[in-house]
Amino acid sequence: MDQLAAFRNVAEVLRAAQRVAIEVENAPEKRKTLRSFSLSESAGLLGVPPADLRALVRARFPNLAPASRSRLSFDQLGTLREVLPVSASPGERARRKRRKGEEAPARIVFTNFKGGSAKTTSSVHFAQFMALAGYRVLFVDLDSQGSATAQFGFDPAYEAGLDQSFAAWTAARAEGRIDSLDVAALCRRTYWPTIDLVPAGAALSAAEEALAKRAASAEAEETLYFDEFNAFLAALPTRYDIVVVDTRPDVNMLMTTALHAATGIVVPTRATMTDLASTGEFFAHLASYMAEFAKAFGAGLQPAFTRILITDFDPTDRSQEALFSLARDRFGKMVLPEPFLHSRILGTAGLGKETLYEYEPTTDRAACQRALNSINAVNRLIERDVLAAWTKASSAKRN
Repeated sequence: MDQLAAFRNVAEVLRAAQRVAIEVENAPEKRKTLRSFSLSESAGLLGVPPADLRALVRARFPNLAPASRSRLSFDQLGTLREVLPVSASPGERARRKRRKGEEAPARIVFTNFKGGSAKTTSSVHFAQFMALAGYRVLFVDLDSQGSATAQFGFDPAYEAGLDQSFAAWTAARAEGRIDSLDVAALCRRTYWPTIDLVPAGAALSAAEEALAKRAASAEAEETLYFDEFNAFLAALPTRYDIVVVDTRPDVNMLMTTALHAATGIVVPTRATMTDLASTGEFFAHLASYMAEFAKAFGAGLQPAFTRILITDFDPTDRSQEALFSLARDRFGKMVLPEPFLHSRILGTAGLGKETLYEYEPTTDRAACQRALNSINAVNRLIERDVLAAWTKASSAKRN
């Protein structure tokens, strides 16, 4: 077998395996479905005592059989959240579920140079956390590997082509046919009722090429590549509160145009010297780019916040603990004080392309809960940054 045939064989076999895996995971409807939530889980998500929740379920859903009251669907959680009284309880945070009219949707970009930093894992978990808290979320996959796309039950090889991904927008804009593009149709419904997805696959290379050509030939402001993602988001329906973006782990045009639109930037990295060195190079690139951009065009990247997220963290590893402490000491509030803990549960859940929010353990529930507590703590901190950015933006408009 020559090299060409060998490469094609590898592609065909692995694509077929991915297709079969997705069909098995999504059976019988050929799409993933979201599990229901126990009353104890639901009470935690809504921030109310379990006894109060049981009484509320009986009152709100009187026609449910007693056996059906022990678990709640995502939609039922949303219904209950709407009728909960606002108080100073922990549930108040979760019930702040919509941006206010004067607030633009928050755009949170997860990015780094280093592969294996849990960038996709972190971004997908954040999107699902925000959905569970009551926000309306758009997830935009800008990584041609399509890992997040597959996580949401879509096949990157067959459901994220030129007309089904961000590449459709760049092509339409380059050809002057934006008016004929149904931009909203690029936002695919997922099995999470309040999360839509702009999928990604190998076809995104066309968008990368289009942006590179625009960067090389831009002569008028309206053709400049860096505004591409902003323009795309501006053309979308206004139904979203949060836009979560997963980017490719290297220097690329898609990442750059997403950063120009970012309300917040989250940089996941492991607490190893290799990973932190790579993260250092990422920030060196950002600093150099921002300086050059400001010199050429004036103000450039201006996110409301940038955070370094330590992932795959083992608190029993002295070297990781030392590096985490060093990062916090040197970079202060830029480092999220809560790391995303290492857990074998992530691997177990990942076998079925499930997140911690989707996985329901049959054994070792304590380990699963530790992992959930960890990612919840991380996501609450990022949510807090989002709320602060909204508040600051609203105050600026009033003044």
